Amino acid sequence: MSVVTDRRRSSRLRWYGGSSHRDEASLRIDEPGRHGCWVLRAGCELDAARQPQFSALLARSIRSGAHVVVLDLRGTDFLSIRVAALLGQAKSDAWDHGVELRLLTGGVEVERALELAGVRPLFRYYLSVDDATSSETGQG
Repeated sequence: MSVVTDRRRSSRLRWYGGSSHRDEASLRIDEPGRHGCWVLRAGCELDAARQPQFSALLARSIRSGAHVVVLDLRGTDFLSIRVAALLGQAKSDAWDHGVELRLLTGGVEVERALELAGVRPLFRYYLSVDDATSSETGQG
């Protein structure tokens, strides 16, 4: 019983104590070394508290003049339904600006949020940043 309790307690400490610094550092835009491509790394949590900052970075990357913007959700443990739904509008906004918005996902929780929000069919599957940025044409 104490092992279970200790594991839960240490999990909570990492979740609340250690994740905020990692999240702030991970919520950023990177250039992957390919002209006209940007990668937005989302961090481990995308919830209502982080939605404004995430939305601003996403909008900035879409309006940056890039041809392809890759949203890397592989390190994301939690994606709120509201943020997932936002991706549908972001896909439309990107298309209006001549930009392909592409997703990289890894976790079941993220995939479930995308499915529940009804936006998963809007995005193709990619295996890596290199895979997602290697082709600048096609439906992303």
